[in-house]
Amino acid sequence: MSGPIAVSYSLSGGAVGINVAPLGTVFLAAAALQEAQAMGQEYAEALASVTARSEQLAEKRRRHQEAQTQQRAAVEQEATRLESRLNRLQGIAASLAERLPEQAASLASGALRRPPTGHAAAMRDYAEALRNEIRRLEILLDTVGHALDSQLRDTLALAMQTAPQAGLDDLLQAYAAQRNLRPGLNLKDSAAFRHTVERVLSRLELAAGEAVPRELETLAREILLAPTLERAETLAVELRLRVQRYQEERKRLREDAEEINSWLAVLPDEAPAELRAALELAAAGVQALPPAVEAAARQMLAEVRQAREKQEQEAAALVLQQSLRDLGYAVDDIENTLFVEGGVVHFQRQGWEDYYVRLRLDPRENTVNFNVVRPRGLEESAVRKRLDFLAEERWCAEFPKLQQTLAARGIASTVTRQLGAGELPVQSVDPASLPQRREEDALRASQAPLQKGFS
Repeated sequence: MSGPIAVSYSLSGGAVGINVAPLGTVFLAAAALQEAQAMGQEYAEALASVTARSEQLAEKRRRHQEAQTQQRAAVEQEATRLESRLNRLQGIAASLAERLPEQAASLASGALRRPPTGHAAAMRDYAEALRNEIRRLEILLDTVGHALDSQLRDTLALAMQTAPQAGLDDLLQAYAAQRNLRPGLNLKDSAAFRHTVERVLSRLELAAGEAVPRELETLAREILLAPTLERAETLAVELRLRVQRYQEERKRLREDAEEINSWLAVLPDEAPAELRAALELAAAGVQALPPAVEAAARQMLAEVRQAREKQEQEAAALVLQQSLRDLGYAVDDIENTLFVEGGVVHFQRQGWEDYYVRLRLDPRENTVNFNVVRPRGLEESAVRKRLDFLAEERWCAEFPKLQQTLAARGIASTVTRQLGAGELPVQSVDPASLPQRREEDALRASQAPLQKGFS
């Protein structure tokens, strides 16, 4: 038996990232209800169709975003690889310039500026400029090499070689050979210096073909070209520290990547290109997300979350209205702001005569109160009390079905308070607040002048 019932409710939709809810069950249910009505379909058929389209669209968006992220990461990584290659060739050119001062001017190479993150076309142009400068230096070094003796020519050729895949072996080979080109360096130290660098950099967790990070390569180069063993060991201490920091940063990037990917999944199409690019590079683990960019992303996603919540709330109003009607209740159209601003809804089934269920929703507390009401002014009698009791008992029997229907459509609820039928008197309310009474009053008001005219 039941009198007034209070429930707490929640609108379904899984949470990701910083609590950005994808459009979940309640939104799909609302779309399916509208489609079923428009197309004359059964709700289950419409829901299956709407859900399938939603999943297909989400998968298409996911694949597009994944491909775009991978493509952007590939462009950045290729530019990094080319920068490393050019840097090594410039080092070789500098070593040769010390041996051949007369060639110093021609062996000089200008600096190329890397474009800002997010400018894909500019990054492609930058990569092409790197390739052109690399080709120019390779041709020049090959020409200059003819002036060297056979041993130095072989060393130069070895220094200019590239391994099939960029990585530690490629770096060690290039700089060990470059050391041999430098005048005044003790060649006997080459093996020891190479071993030092190899020992430290072997701790790096590099993917196949992944280049050694630029800052670590620069330090490794200084070790391999160090004038003394003492200097090399001093630099090796710094290299160990930087490798440790790099590993920690790499781990953090991997941990952040999953969350950032979830941000990209809901990022609006109109988001700034620079913001999207930075997120994609962070999602790919290429670079950390700058604090200012992270703050901008969080602000935008907070706005997305608010917009999604509003969509869910508006959908919930439609779901509630149609669910009541599907279960055979008469109910006026429900304002789509009910789950935003709160309000009162009355509904009844045919044959209930003067009895209604009043639904009062409070969105601040996420609560709904149901109680049976009747218009004020009815004669109070033992029969009326019996009818009151039966009305509450009837509502008690019907409530679980409404609760189950709403839960299946994305409005889950938990009963927090339930009184037995008759524990409290049925509430008498202003007749004008009830739907049918308002209609009757309006009808009487419209007929009054006609009746007066015929009297």
